Amino acid sequence: MNLIIRAKPVFTQTGALLLEIIVTLALSLIVMTVIMNILINSIEQSRYQSNLFSLQRQFSRVSNLFYYELSSAGYRGCLRVTSDEAVQIRKAEEVPATWLGKGYAAKAHTMVIHIQKMATWHDYLLSDHATKQNQWVLSMHQRLKVGDTVVIADCKEVQLTAVLTTSVQKNQQIITTTNNDTAFAAGSYFGVWEEKTFFIAKTDRKTRLGAPIWGLYSYENGHTYEWADGVDDLQFNKMTDNQNHTVLVTHILLKSLERVTHRAQQYFFAGISYGNEDGHLYQGMEVDIPLQPEVP
Repeated sequence: MNLIIRAKPVFTQTGALLLEIIVTLALSLIVMTVIMNILINSIEQSRYQSNLFSLQRQFSRVSNLFYYELSSAGYRGCLRVTSDEAVQIRKAEEVPATWLGKGYAAKAHTMVIHIQKMATWHDYLLSDHATKQNQWVLSMHQRLKVGDTVVIADCKEVQLTAVLTTSVQKNQQIITTTNNDTAFAAGSYFGVWEEKTFFIAKTDRKTRLGAPIWGLYSYENGHTYEWADGVDDLQFNKMTDNQNHTVLVTHILLKSLERVTHRAQQYFFAGISYGNEDGHLYQGMEVDIPLQPEVP
């Protein structure tokens, strides 16, 4: 009698369970990888958008600052601005030491601008003079104080003087000054005299990669103020527009403060071009400032 024995492959219950676990872990790893990629891309996009909005806010702040400062450079009223008196532009390497605050150095290859101007907020003469030749009646748009250096200007001439005394009578400010000239009539401009120097210098902060963060500073009346960080370049050029007016073109380069994405691309937002290069966001700004308004 012949005995025939047939062998069949048999998987034990333990082996089948181990295979199921391996397959489950592999699928879970794939799913987790996909989820992590989606999450990382979402975080990058969120940071990217956050930096775009930050650059837009910086754009508004810096461009408005230069617009107001430079458009009032020189004197109020209908006097034309002369470049030698009101606006002095130098390369950073050529800036006199007296223009910058102590301990500050302008960034190389950028430009520095020195502005002499009447303060944006100013007063008007309400009458030619009060009872004395060196006494002025003002509209009290701003409160002047003793010791202020002020400028008086109309369409013919400009004078710098110092405030000796101040008083308030019937919502009018009475000012006495060191000058006795009676040439200025009611309606003339009367405001605080300012001299400001704008430049780019290192802040005391660094990016998370250890690179220095540059900021926009102004030096005025012995004090240095920081206006914005992430300002990487500053250039000024004077040109003549199609109406034969002198125009100051301000070129400003803003840079994001941290690396937010590895993808190099162009992004357009609200009509402003942002370029992403080497992991940083860059924004090129151009602000045209008319220095010679039409004389009425």
